[in-house]
Amino acid sequence: MLILVSAISAMILIYIGYVNGKNAINESIFNQLTSVKASKKYQIESYFREIGNITEVLGENEMIAQALSDFKQGFQKIGNTQLNTACSERLNTHYDEFVDHVSQNMEIKNNPELYYPKSVEACYLQYEYIVENPNPAGEKHLLIDANDGSDYNKAHQKYHQYLTDVILKFGFYDLFLIDLEHGDIVYTAYKETDFATNLYSGPYKESNLAELARRLRSNSDIKKASFIDFKNYRPSYGAPAAFVGIPIIDGATTVGALVLQLPVGEINKIMTGDNNWETDGLGKSGETYLIGEDFLMRSISRFYLQDTIGYTQALIDLGIEKEEVEKMYRIGTTILHQRVKSKGVTEALAGKNETKVIEDYRFISVLSSYAPLQIRDLNWVILSEIDQSEANISIDKFKKKVFIALCIIILLVTFLAMYLAGRFVRPIDKLSEGVRRLSAGDYSQEIDIQSKDEFGELASSFNEMTHSIEKQQELIASQSLENEKLLLNFIPKSIAMRLQKGEKNIADIYPNVSLIAIDIAGFSKLTTKIGPAESVNLLNHLVEAFDNAAEKHQIEKIRTVGDTYFAACGMFHPRLDHAKKIFEFALEVRQLTKQFNINYNIQLALHMGLHSGQVIAGIVGNEKFNYDLWGQTVNDVFALKDIEEDDQIFVSDEVYQKLREQFEFEKYLLKDTSKLDFGVWKYAEIRLKNNL
Repeated sequence: MLILVSAISAMILIYIGYVNGKNAINESIFNQLTSVKASKKYQIESYFREIGNITEVLGENEMIAQALSDFKQGFQKIGNTQLNTACSERLNTHYDEFVDHVSQNMEIKNNPELYYPKSVEACYLQYEYIVENPNPAGEKHLLIDANDGSDYNKAHQKYHQYLTDVILKFGFYDLFLIDLEHGDIVYTAYKETDFATNLYSGPYKESNLAELARRLRSNSDIKKASFIDFKNYRPSYGAPAAFVGIPIIDGATTVGALVLQLPVGEINKIMTGDNNWETDGLGKSGETYLIGEDFLMRSISRFYLQDTIGYTQALIDLGIEKEEVEKMYRIGTTILHQRVKSKGVTEALAGKNETKVIEDYRFISVLSSYAPLQIRDLNWVILSEIDQSEANISIDKFKKKVFIALCIIILLVTFLAMYLAGRFVRPIDKLSEGVRRLSAGDYSQEIDIQSKDEFGELASSFNEMTHSIEKQQELIASQSLENEKLLLNFIPKSIAMRLQKGEKNIADIYPNVSLIAIDIAGFSKLTTKIGPAESVNLLNHLVEAFDNAAEKHQIEKIRTVGDTYFAACGMFHPRLDHAKKIFEFALEVRQLTKQFNINYNIQLALHMGLHSGQVIAGIVGNEKFNYDLWGQTVNDVFALKDIEEDDQIFVSDEVYQKLREQFEFEKYLLKDTSKLDFGVWKYAEIRLKNNL
């Protein structure tokens, strides 16, 4: 009753503490996520404000305005140029390669003519600055002088270095100068296939860059930069691209627009903390990412970055279309490819700023903190999340501590109750303890009860019984030890233990072991010469020496049948160098035999074969059983042993490949090749390659 009352009280109090502690931990994690979200929200909003400010400052730069004017004039004069045949042919080849590359990342019509520039200006300029540009793709901006003598080239020589410096200094992907009146891209820094094309009627009239140009053309607030959201951009081989632009004014006239392509890497760097999620307090599974109004990612997924192959396979397992996942893998980003239509995204797009436990885009339960972003022209939301399983680690630790505390309380109360009860039933407790110890196998103990009543008589009878059982157990143990020693003479210790536990039909596969088979040649002649008793005595001494060497080299003896010694390495104690160990054993037994011959003035020789591979080992027989090995590897090692060249060590290809860097071998040509279907090598006498 004392235990029951105390345990119930403790459990109620501890449960209340656990619930309150769990809520506090969850609240702490939510606060941490909210803090990370707020920090990233501020950084990304500040970044876009800074981008807008930079664009507006550049839009008021007189040099930019003059550059746009000069490029337009040079562009218009090129319209009167006569294109040569080489220009058309090489441009066709370039677009064949371009369409083939883009079609791997985007669903487009596989027809180069649809993307081929139609105007003379575009054909000419793309030929001079892309096709004839000696620099590889991605480095076309390194060409400053096309050396064609045109006014356009003069403007390019004058302004290109400055405009390229603007990109490199502020970290933009590309810079465009656009004639808003006609829609021509009169200049780009990196010279992709959108260079010199027309955004109103050309192949990229449906792109987000063309949409931004039309917006800038009709923009009433000419001093404010305008953003256009991410979209797969064909000139960048289908990679996601977003742009910011501003009209360029020369006096009271709009001469065109300055457009900058946003760097995706900078956005990812902010959202991932430069891949330092744990430093940001997001643990092993937390991340912060951006989602657009189309429910597609605007920053890269942490899980894609950390394990691209595993992540893409997980998406396929979740039922995402394989083609879409493959495109994501080829392009190298989840932006515009990973759809996230979770409850958090939906509510954030509706303007809510909250924290909840939801399912994320991997259909995993997460703690999520989400909010809308305040970025000009863009309807994006931000989410900071961490897997609930990771968040619960601290809760689980707290739960374990609570459980331990409960156990300690119950244990203390139990000891108190036992002490009080023991005051009244101590003799019975002693008898009960004696019976328990007896059942546990302790036959040496005696129960000390000095009273002359029934408990005293019972204790005396119990002590006599334990003494009798102890003597019987000692006799059984002695007999069992003898039986075990006898059993270990025939089978390995681990197999004997399995037999003693009652296991039957023991058979195991050992996939990679090394075997040695040794014939002691000349023993039969020795028996005839000195008699069986003396010859067996000599054989016992030699085999005992082999056994000692086997133990030294950690070789597992299988059996000795007559004058044949059979052993293995790497079976019961797997090891990587089993071939080397068994070869060293072969060297030592050969030396032992030579010394044995000298000591006893006899002439024994060894026939040895070594092989590595898979074997099957098990108990054969029921009443009269034996432990044996079988399989092709066993057959092959005995066939190697049967090569009758005294004191030579023959090894298979398997062993040779493992030992050729340490020992010298020579190829051995078999007289009869029908027995072995692999190469045989003979040891070419000791010379350790690595130890000379």
